Amino acid sequence: MAKEFLSQKGIAYTDHDVTKDRKALEEMIRISGGRSVPVIVVCEEVMVGFDRARLEQALNCMRQRSEV
Repeated sequence: MAKEFLSQKGIAYTDHDVTKDRKALEEMIRISGGRSVPVIVVCEEVMVGFDRARLEQALNCMRQRSEV
């Protein structure tokens, strides 16, 4: 759902397959504190799981920063 949502909004993202990339798994655990996916980082905010409203708010932060 998160990938589809970001694609529909035209937002570029990086997808890491943590089942095949040990370093990506270790980084995910370090920043999120767990093994749940997806982990989305926007404007230094770490979101675990897909929450449309929270992601919209974070994307607004990203847009505001790019306007400066």
